[in-house]
Amino acid sequence: MSIGRKIGAIFLLVLFVAAANILLVKGLLHDFNGIAATVNVAGKLRMLSQKIAFETVDMSMGQGSGMDDIEHGMAEFDTALLALTHGGVAFGLDVHKLPLRHAAPLDAVGARWDSYRANVEKLLAAAAPDGAALLQAIRGDAALLLDNTEALIGSIVRENQSAQEQALLKMYALLLADMLMLFAAFAAVHRQMIIPLRQLSHHCRELAAGNYSARVGYRSSDEIGQLALAFNDSAQRIGLLVAHIEQDRRSLQQAEAMFRGIAENTMVGVYIVQDGRFRFVNATMAEMFRYDRHEMLASLDAYDIFAEEDLPKIKGKASPRPGGDASGERQERRGRRKDGSIINLEIFGSKMELDGELVTMGIAMDITARKEVEASVRMAALVYQNSSEAMVVTDADGVIINVNPAFSAITGFSAAEVVGGKLSILSSGRHDTAFYQAMWHALNNTGKWQGDVWNRRKNGEEYAERLTINTSYDDDGSVRCRIGLFSDITKKKQSDAFIWRQANYDHLTGLPNRQLFQDRLDRAIARSDRSRLPMALVFLDLDFFKDVNDTLGHGTGDELLKQVAKRLSACVRATDTVARLGGDEFTIIMGELRSTDMAERLCHQTLRALAKPYDLGEEVATISTSMGVTFYPSDGADAQELLKNADLAMYAAKDKGRNQFCYFTRAMQQNAQNRRQLLRDLAGALGQRQFLLHYQPIVELATGRVRKGEALIRWMHPSLGLIGPGEFIPLAEDAGIIVGIGDWVFREAARQAALWRASHHADFQISVNVSPAQFAAEGLSHDEWLAHLQQLDLPGHSIVVEITERLLMDTNPEVRNKLLAFRDAGIQVALDDFGTGYSSLSYLKKFDIDYIKIDQSFVRNLGPDTDDMALCEAIIVMAHKLGLKVIAEGVETIDQRDLLIRAGCDYGQGYLFSAPLAAEKFSVFLESFA
Repeated sequence: MSIGRKIGAIFLLVLFVAAANILLVKGLLHDFNGIAATVNVAGKLRMLSQKIAFETVDMSMGQGSGMDDIEHGMAEFDTALLALTHGGVAFGLDVHKLPLRHAAPLDAVGARWDSYRANVEKLLAAAAPDGAALLQAIRGDAALLLDNTEALIGSIVRENQSAQEQALLKMYALLLADMLMLFAAFAAVHRQMIIPLRQLSHHCRELAAGNYSARVGYRSSDEIGQLALAFNDSAQRIGLLVAHIEQDRRSLQQAEAMFRGIAENTMVGVYIVQDGRFRFVNATMAEMFRYDRHEMLASLDAYDIFAEEDLPKIKGKASPRPGGDASGERQERRGRRKDGSIINLEIFGSKMELDGELVTMGIAMDITARKEVEASVRMAALVYQNSSEAMVVTDADGVIINVNPAFSAITGFSAAEVVGGKLSILSSGRHDTAFYQAMWHALNNTGKWQGDVWNRRKNGEEYAERLTINTSYDDDGSVRCRIGLFSDITKKKQSDAFIWRQANYDHLTGLPNRQLFQDRLDRAIARSDRSRLPMALVFLDLDFFKDVNDTLGHGTGDELLKQVAKRLSACVRATDTVARLGGDEFTIIMGELRSTDMAERLCHQTLRALAKPYDLGEEVATISTSMGVTFYPSDGADAQELLKNADLAMYAAKDKGRNQFCYFTRAMQQNAQNRRQLLRDLAGALGQRQFLLHYQPIVELATGRVRKGEALIRWMHPSLGLIGPGEFIPLAEDAGIIVGIGDWVFREAARQAALWRASHHADFQISVNVSPAQFAAEGLSHDEWLAHLQQLDLPGHSIVVEITERLLMDTNPEVRNKLLAFRDAGIQVALDDFGTGYSSLSYLKKFDIDYIKIDQSFVRNLGPDTDDMALCEAIIVMAHKLGLKVIAEGVETIDQRDLLIRAGCDYGQGYLFSAPLAAEKFSVFLESFA
């Protein structure tokens, strides 16, 4: 029987067992369902017996649903009892006839039902005279019938439990039968299939281990038996084949020994390649490529020993020729060693058949050294002929032997024109005899010289060359020749000079910058020490140059700086230095002064020169200059101290009104120290409540009424007393604490405005000065100021913010946004010191200015026919045309007041009306106008 039939028989046996299991389980399930239906119907009998009793009692008492329900209940009871007795359908359930063992309880239920039914029917009859007795009988029958149905249900349940126990025993028996049949099937499979396969597997392993006499003893007509016969036949054939192979191997070993003897003793690399891999390499071949021989044979592809760029050519040559031509071919290729280094190879190989396979057998030689020598010779010739550096070869006496093309390109002389002559043909005459003597001294002692030489071309043009000379010696130490290499560095010399100028000169004005100024100043100090003559350092700063930049543009400002540089250069001596330190700051170094009066004359000349108008294209500008002068060695011991002193003197000139010069004095150092101390005290003044406000009235000139006042800050210094804002406000701006001080001024002025609006007049205004530094700083929050006004229940127009013309020209958008926010909130804006700086009328409308304050410098000399009067009238007319009010500052005389009234000025402020007063005295002043 075949293996397929055996497996089929076992499958049918298992299928039969499964079918038997299904049928048995199905029968058990059917019995269980029948018992469940019987128990259900018996339970219905119990329920109906009680239901009929309750409904009968209720009907007799005139309650309940009526006779139809009772009769329907009795009919259902009859149907259920009949189904249990004879079998049938009750309540939709298929009920089997109860066995005889349930006859006694079933008959008891039937007998009791007959009595119970008769009493119910009597009671239902309309003429029943003994209704109460019947009800009592019905109750008794219902109780007895309940007991009878309970007994019937108990009998059926006991039968069900017995049936379950029987079914469980049948299931155990079926499981045991299944296990026995499966064991029998496994035993058959093990005997007919597994044991023979194990034997066959064991003999296969013996055959693989070299036991060619291994034979399988299993005999059968199935497939395993046929496989055993095939194995025995194969084992016999393999044994015979191995014997023949062993004989051929011994013959090959002899031939291989002869080949290896030749290959291992040759000085060239020998290789055999088959299918792209090395089949044999000799020791020389492995050493040539820095591999272990076993490594080349085991893991190296034949193409891996060649440079990647040569692989396409090598693979093309490796293809077999048509017709099996085995002729050899010589090639020169580049090889790649294990470490990645490249060598040059000469290869001779030919294709042949070995053991029936096409192989390539050949030899390889390392020709790297030979190639390097050849390349070196060629490279030297190429370098000599194509180098961008000029090369010249001379004998020991300096006679030219040969020159390269670059020599001719640089000098303009051909080889024919210079060979046999000397290099003096190139001499420019710039270098003296001592220069060339030093060169020959170095050559004779060291054989080398290097340096920069100025020579002359054939066309007469001078050029700079960087020359290097080396000497070649014979074996006896005598000079064989000298080799000179040089390149044209003329452009580099020019470039170096340009870079030096860029690093040391101001690109805008062409004057020395800070770096060269420092060097010149150090040199001037050194010369002064040697000559024992003083020197002067002048520090210049252009007055209001920023206003020119802001109003006319940076391009125009740059042009003005260029003209300033030219004018300064024209004022000084040829030995003096004019430098630009940056921005609008310049310096003049005057060395070896015979008299200090020379510095004073220079300063006067400079002031006059720089004060002249500047033609700036479409614009004309006029500026002034503040200058500080210091002397060495009387004022300072080094360059840093001199520069600091000159800076102090320059600021002193600015403090005196600009457009002048000041000499440095020791008092200036003391003033600088006082300034630093004052700044330290100022840092804590706000926290210590040392500030206070004075108020100066602003009078309406037409009526004499006072509805406005300007808040002016004062500093009550604990040791210095009352200090005016002109002394400490610039310090606060420089130190960055002006924002906190300005915020205090605003809040204090707003508080006072609220008091005077309540006590004096509801429209009273207070003007507050706001520094440009406050607007530029991040700490100024207009939102907080507006919120403070709301807390005081003050409208925006109760405060006037006074600004300067310079603030209007600030291009910072943050400054403009803050200014516009004040305007939008109703806070009015006054332009202070109008006419003293650069401004544009467009700014007045752009920022919605409310008041223009004429600077006191125009009011001070006010007269009927003066220029100041004309300017004041022009300012007033212009302001009124623009819808602005005008306030004149510095009104000190009645004549000034009357002239301003006639000119139409709106308000006046000055000592004629009142000096700045403390808040208490200002309140008394206001009461006098009430």
